[in-house]
Amino acid sequence: RGRGGLAVRADGGSGINLSGFPYLLARKAGFDTSEGIAGFTPFAELFIGRTAMGGFATGLAQELITGDGILAQIGWRDQPNEALFEFLLFFLAASTVAGVAVTFKQLSSGEMSKAQFKRYQNFLGLSPKDEQARVEATREAQQKELDGQALADEFAAVAAAATASPDATFDESPELSPAQEQDVTTAYLRKIELDNARWAMVGFFAAVLMEAKTGGGIIP
Repeated sequence: RGRGGLAVRADGGSGINLSGFPYLLARKAGFDTSEGIAGFTPFAELFIGRTAMGGFATGLAQELITGDGILAQIGWRDQPNEALFEFLLFFLAASTVAGVAVTFKQLSSGEMSKAQFKRYQNFLGLSPKDEQARVEATREAQQKELDGQALADEFAAVAAAATASPDATFDESPELSPAQEQDVTTAYLRKIELDNARWAMVGFFAAVLMEAKTGGGIIP
């Protein structure tokens, strides 16, 4: 058991054998299965996000061709449909409440892994690093307000020196090894994909809600 009562488990609290074939296949496809596949896990978020990206792009392309919205494409042409709209809202609220309840249960029972705990901290802006950044930002803003003129004078001096010496160079960033560059690029691409996946999930569900409420598709 780790600090703060958190139980550190290799399966991320899922109780599933992560060495099985499906998990090996998922990792080959770029998924993180270290915390299992169910719940608010990296695997679930990215898998559903990729599905949403594909669904949104396919729905938009088919709407451009046929003029039918996503619901009409799957045969649900009775739009607008207030009952369907209310059901989708209820589904969204119920799944959100269920996910939050499971998260609190994992936290209270000590089944949440350290990685999950840190991810929630970062997402909510409650980590010590976030608090330190807020304090430093406040201190820096106060310092800039007090020393604004001094900073302006310093900038003017640097600009004048750069103009007077065209060949002057500034310190360059340290060179990275090929492996480090690949790690940085991979981390950046994963972040971009995850951000796109999150927006695709929001966009897809919003498009379905809009069609159920108004009868209109993605394209006005």
